Amino acid sequence: MALVLRTLRGSIRVDGKDAEDFGSDEFIHETRTIGESGGGEGRVLIEGQDTLIPEARVWKWGGECRVEIDLNARLNPKPQQDIHVWGQARFYEGASEDTSDEADRKDFNFSVPRTAGGSPPITQDLSMVNHAVIGHDDWANVHFALFNEREPEEI
Repeated sequence: MALVLRTLRGSIRVDGKDAEDFGSDEFIHETRTIGESGGGEGRVLIEGQDTLIPEARVWKWGGECRVEIDLNARLNPKPQQDIHVWGQARFYEGASEDTSDEADRKDFNFSVPRTAGGSPPITQDLSMVNHAVIGHDDWANVHFALFNEREPEEI
């Protein structure tokens, strides 16, 4: 029996604000492509195996803010062959970009159905804010835009 292969393609964008009491606020608007570390070709998924997506890791800005994302994917069996995507996004704000002061966190869990050429991506948005009295104007938004495409070969 041949193993079914699908490719998770798309991007993850982080937009955020590091509000400053003195001086200008600092912003991030950074997009990373799934498969970036492998040439931008996406991540091939094999039916029934969990895959950690390494590009979804750490974004830093403003000297005080950081977003970390743990993103996992699993290709579900036929006939649907949707890709189950889940994980957690964490927003940190503190005295440096390497702070351990977690300001907010969001779990996510969604499906990416099969997409064909010309289909729009499946999107998912997360909003996180700093709930502390100091730094309460800091925020981060995470935007997923993902495709579930057929791999041309089966193994």
